[in-house]
Amino acid sequence: MSQNERIAHSKITRKFRSEGRQLLFTQGKGGEVSDANGMTYIDFVMGYGPVIIGHSDELFNEILSGYLGNGVMMPGYTTFHSEYLERLLGERTGDRGAFFKTASEAVTATLRLAAMRNGRLGVLRSGYIGWHDAQIANSLKWHEPLHSPLREKLRYTDAMRGIGDTEPAVNWVDLRLESLAEILDRYRDRLGCFVFDAYLASFTTPEVLRQAVAMCRDAGLLTVFDETKTGGRISPLGYDHDHAIGSDLVVIGKALANGAPLSLVVGAADLLADAERARLSGTFSKEMIAVYAALATRDILEKPIGDAPDGWAEIGRIGTQVAATLTAAAEDAGVAALVGARPVLGGGMFELVYHDDALLGDKTRREALLAALTGAGILLLEGHPSFVSVAHREIDPDELRGRARRAFEQWSATVEAGRD
Repeated sequence: MSQNERIAHSKITRKFRSEGRQLLFTQGKGGEVSDANGMTYIDFVMGYGPVIIGHSDELFNEILSGYLGNGVMMPGYTTFHSEYLERLLGERTGDRGAFFKTASEAVTATLRLAAMRNGRLGVLRSGYIGWHDAQIANSLKWHEPLHSPLREKLRYTDAMRGIGDTEPAVNWVDLRLESLAEILDRYRDRLGCFVFDAYLASFTTPEVLRQAVAMCRDAGLLTVFDETKTGGRISPLGYDHDHAIGSDLVVIGKALANGAPLSLVVGAADLLADAERARLSGTFSKEMIAVYAALATRDILEKPIGDAPDGWAEIGRIGTQVAATLTAAAEDAGVAALVGARPVLGGGMFELVYHDDALLGDKTRREALLAALTGAGILLLEGHPSFVSVAHREIDPDELRGRARRAFEQWSATVEAGRD
């Protein structure tokens, strides 16, 4: 058995292939990564979003190293946890935070808090909210555009616990308030928690989301905004805070600690008062390396970078520029009628967009484009938003445009050859 065959790859990591071979990575530096074959890639995967400053950033490593002399595990929470929450939640004076390692854990905690609050086990969800059973069972391809033919096919229908007639897991798919009202009426008194993936805010408006939260609360549901992709990336606290959506609880994760595993549930003190009774903790919830990394991350992002007032504004500028560069490369290659890119929620993320309905529903051609970009030394996500870091401000836009143009040309030629 080869070294690579010992790894049980997830569906997304399987996509990182070159010339038919699974990629194993050896090093990251700034906005790039290298693989075991010696090839270097511009990295827009960023560990699926947690890396926000850059790989092996010297300043980040220096600050983190300074903290490590305090130890990595104490009997309980520490002054460092308290300091981080004070910096994160300073203007939200009535809020508390509960610490976790992954956002799937954190969302699971909100489901338990909801059940303890209203006695209902059903979940109403919109978007990808984690990989635990009730979060993903009978779910959709949430990152597809609303009109994509690939979006609505139910997935993960086998071997999932905690769902069914008494514990329904229900999808709000089209983001229409009329359909939400129908769901709330149909599942009256069975749904306990509404969880919304903040990425889907790019498909609707703040006013729709404010109304959706109010409707769910009126129906007795605890409302949760899942800012796993967005909190600490598009802004310090994310979309719900910035647009006054008013959710009861917010989950923040991924980009908080530049790659170290940290996620939080944030909400009013009375809502988190059940944390002890609900057993919302694990051995590594109080681990300190991730909190040190989160403090180091804020030390960097809170300060001006270039002409931007802080790191979050600079990241938004970078992502917007990257999307424009990829769109320009598609124009250079003569495929702009088929594909381009767009910034998502201000540019902390971006995604490929398909302008041709036939291509939108053709997974084979779309994955061929991903392979062509990989072959040109560009790693990004297809059917999912991609991510930028502060380190990407050092990218040469002309080099990125040239690599992407070659990838688009190679992809177009391959697709046309396959039609002959």
